[in-house]
Amino acid sequence: MPRPTSFPKSSAEKLILENTQIRGPFLWEQLYGDGSERVFHRVSHGKGSLVVVWSPLKDQRFPNENDSYVYMGQHLLNKGIPVPEIYGYSRPEGLTLLEDLGSVHLQQAARSAGENVTALYHQAIELLFRMQIHATEDLDTRNCFDTPFYDPPFIFKRELQYFQWSFLEGALQLEIDQAYLESDFSLLATRAGQIGDQVFFVHRDFQSRNLIVKGNLLYLIDFQGARLGPPQYDLASLLLDPYVQLPDSMQAELLRIHGKKLSELTGISVEDFLCGFFHVALCRNLQVLAAFSFLSKRKKRSHFAQYIMPAWRSLRRLLTDARVSEYESLANLVNNQSDEMVAKAAARLEREARSAECKEKQR
Repeated sequence: MPRPTSFPKSSAEKLILENTQIRGPFLWEQLYGDGSERVFHRVSHGKGSLVVVWSPLKDQRFPNENDSYVYMGQHLLNKGIPVPEIYGYSRPEGLTLLEDLGSVHLQQAARSAGENVTALYHQAIELLFRMQIHATEDLDTRNCFDTPFYDPPFIFKRELQYFQWSFLEGALQLEIDQAYLESDFSLLATRAGQIGDQVFFVHRDFQSRNLIVKGNLLYLIDFQGARLGPPQYDLASLLLDPYVQLPDSMQAELLRIHGKKLSELTGISVEDFLCGFFHVALCRNLQVLAAFSFLSKRKKRSHFAQYIMPAWRSLRRLLTDARVSEYESLANLVNNQSDEMVAKAAARLEREARSAECKEKQR
C-alpha cells in the first residue's frame, strides 16, 4: 500500500464527527512534532480543542507504531496513569484523536519554576513509580510494536551500535575498528539488560519533553515505544535528560528516593538497584548521543545539535564512576576526544541542518 503524501483533513474531520460530540466549524493549527515523523494538528472548536495525530501506515503488519500507541494509551489510562484520553483511531488512515493537554512540557516549566522545580521532579518520580508498579500488571506484550523487552540483543543493536555509527562515526567522523568496542558493548548489553524475575513497564523515553504540565499536574505522552525491562531505565532517562541538565545533587537525591521506595515495595535491594542503574544509565546516555546526532545529521533538525554537548559531558562524568570502570575501551575512546572537538562537530551538524531547513522553506 503506497503511503499518502498529504494530510487527510477530510478523513480527520469525519473521524472527529463519528467519535465525539464535537461539531464544526473547526480551526486547524499544525503543531511542532519534535523528533517524530508524525504530523500533529490542534483542532479548535466552540467548546475547546483536541489533537489529531497522523502517522500513515508503512506496512500492514500488526502491531505498528500507531497500534502500540493506542493500546499503551488505553492500558495506562486504565491503570490510573495520567495520559491523554484517546477519542478515536482509524488504522487505515493512520489517524488518532487525542485529548489536548496543551503545549507546556516539563522542560519549559523547569526553566521558569524556580524553587518549584524540585516539586515538579518529585511529582515526576511519583508518576514514574506508579507507572512501573501498576502499568506492569496485565501488559500484553503482543502489542509492543518494536520488540517486547529491553534485553541484551535490543541494547546491543539499537543503543550501542547506534551510538557507534551515528555519533562516533557519523557526528565525530571517527574510523572505528568493528572489533574495538565489541567486547565492551557485549558486556554492557548483558549487564544493562539482565531480566530476572521482576521486569517493569518501561516507557523508554521518559524525559522532560514527554511530560506535559497541565495545571499543577504532569501527564505522560509518547508511550508507543513501551516494553518490559529494568526499573532503572526510565529513571536514567529523566535524571540524565540533556534538555534540563539537573544538578548532580538533585540527581543523586531523586535516585536515592526512587531506589528506596522501589526496594520497599519490590524487595530489590537498594545496592543492587544502584549498581544496575549505572550500567543502564550508560546505555541511555549513549542512545541519547546517537539520537541527537541522527536527528541533526540525517533528519536535518537543527535544534537537537545544541544538546549534544550536555549529553557528552554527562557521558564523561558517568565513565568516571567506579561501577562502570570495566568498560575500558569505551572510556579510552571517549577520553581521547576533546570537548572542543565534540563542540565543533555539534556546531557543524547544526550549521548543516540549518542550511537544509532554509532550503526546504524556500521550495
